Amino acid sequence: MKIIRDLWNTYKSSFLMLGAMLIGGTIGFFWGEGSSVLQPVANVFLNLLYCCVVPLIFVSLTSAIAKMKDIAKLRKIMSLFMGGTIITGIISCLFMVVAVVVFDPVKGAVLNMTQEVDNLNSNMNLLGMFTVNDFPLLFSKSNLMALIVFTIMFSFAIIKSGKAGEPILKLMESMTEIIINLISLVMKLAPLGLGCYFAILIGQYGKEVIGPLSRAIIIYLFVIVLYYIVSQTVMAYIGAGTEGVKKWWVTSLPATLTALGTCSSAASLPVNILHAKTLGIPDEVADLVIPLGANLHKDGACIIQILKIGFLCSVFGIDYATPRNILSSQLLDSRQLLYQL
Repeated sequence: MKIIRDLWNTYKSSFLMLGAMLIGGTIGFFWGEGSSVLQPVANVFLNLLYCCVVPLIFVSLTSAIAKMKDIAKLRKIMSLFMGGTIITGIISCLFMVVAVVVFDPVKGAVLNMTQEVDNLNSNMNLLGMFTVNDFPLLFSKSNLMALIVFTIMFSFAIIKSGKAGEPILKLMESMTEIIINLISLVMKLAPLGLGCYFAILIGQYGKEVIGPLSRAIIIYLFVIVLYYIVSQTVMAYIGAGTEGVKKWWVTSLPATLTALGTCSSAASLPVNILHAKTLGIPDEVADLVIPLGANLHKDGACIIQILKIGFLCSVFGIDYATPRNILSSQLLDSRQLLYQL
């Protein structure tokens, strides 16, 4: 009994979130699309997380950069982050390339290709994402990249100001601590919010698993889970060896379930900040890399892009398993990564 009590006290929040996920998924499976009535309850949790994202990025990123006196160290962290983002993006693509080549995602599917699609317009203003034309627009989750650019410039301005900037730096450090405590309060609602989200997800999309796209969806789920397990284990081992791997998997459930339930990098950002502190990652690294990673590190998007390309090749009778097509799809995702960076 003591062992059970100790496990409950240590992993109480993880058990509650996992239980809520299972209960919510079960409710959604039997309730079906009617589970959408739970959306307002789920939105309360998600909206509170979103309200924490923008101030968290601004104060934590400012604090992380402004208090880093060693510019060479900052350059090293940023170089490793950007290099790692591109390399892991390419590796994640290769995971799906192998799956698409081995398992045809369209096999057995009957698709209706008669529906007309209106002309679509796209915006190729690549530089537009880095700035906004009015200061209040910076503080919107729709303009996080512009906020990051402004925050980096603001941080260097604090460094350049010397003693005059020290009170601002202390304010940013205090605000970071306050917002992290605020996030801890918001996470008290996580079991309820995530339970409702899983009910909605299963209720609305559960039938897709047995529909014409079932094979592609199953391939995607298998690859994304496999990549998640392999990539996180390898990264944890690189960071702190065997002990790092153990600590990662023991503490990763809240961040994992939040990402899975909300399907939002921005919503997962506050939880990942808390997780980094639990792991003992230095604040100067976590407060810098996690906000950037939420916007730039998109391995999951790379994986699904390859699936889409392979799916369309199969639909239109194009042999995807050729060096030219595989390289072209890899280059496409590499350009997307460079576009994000």
